[in-house]
Amino acid sequence: MFHNPHTAVSRPFVIRRLDTDGYKLNRQIPASAFLTDSFLYLTEGEVLTDVGTEPFLVGEGKFLFIPEGIPFSIKYYNGSKGYMGAFSRSFLKSPILGILYCRTPLLVDIPEEESGFVASLAEKLFREQQNGNLSGELLSGTLDLFLRQIASLAEDSRGRVQNDLCSRFLDMVFDRDAVVTGVSAYAVKLGVSPNHLNRVVKNGTGRSAGKWIDISRVTLSKQLLRQSGMPVIDIASRCGFDDQSYFSRFFKKCTGMTPSEFRSSQE
Repeated sequence: MFHNPHTAVSRPFVIRRLDTDGYKLNRQIPASAFLTDSFLYLTEGEVLTDVGTEPFLVGEGKFLFIPEGIPFSIKYYNGSKGYMGAFSRSFLKSPILGILYCRTPLLVDIPEEESGFVASLAEKLFREQQNGNLSGELLSGTLDLFLRQIASLAEDSRGRVQNDLCSRFLDMVFDRDAVVTGVSAYAVKLGVSPNHLNRVVKNGTGRSAGKWIDISRVTLSKQLLRQSGMPVIDIASRCGFDDQSYFSRFFKKCTGMTPSEFRSSQE
């Protein structure tokens, strides 16, 4: 699971490996704010996270910097591998690094030709931490180098879901207190046409509104099938399907298993 990088609050630096391939359940991680800077670096997969009031879609080869004091939460993740960490500025050798002047979240593209070096630095940080070198010069020096490398690439940063319509749509789709509905219903709530909503969301995230709805439905249905004894017909309704048989066909198309088969496989 996505571990809270701030668990050991007395430590000036912490980094964890991410590998969600073996996760049986895709849980949302509620929002928290901390007095340290945080980061998320993905080498594979994707994560949809809310930072403050803004959604960010973090994909392969992207680094998300979250300044201290800004709450963030995880809404969705798939096949995510990489690193997640947090650090106190007092731990750095050079606490005047340009990236630390950011008061808003920063999403940085790591070019393919730089990805090997950046990943090797992240792994070195992880191994030094595992070896217990939490206050050593090597660890703080490597963290400085890691952040300098990110800062040098930050000029070309992009990826924030900047469109307000797109942001509100994603909030609605992953709201687990509401039934997941269709594109037309969300379009009505947002006061736009379905075609316009699809176009804006596709431009902002690379996926259509309909695709995000499918992702949310599959994620929620897996969670309910594994976590509860809720009947399949009720899960279908919770995910926005009036017809249980149609829900079962949809679920099998997306996962290769019927809902009942999936539930049995998790026992």
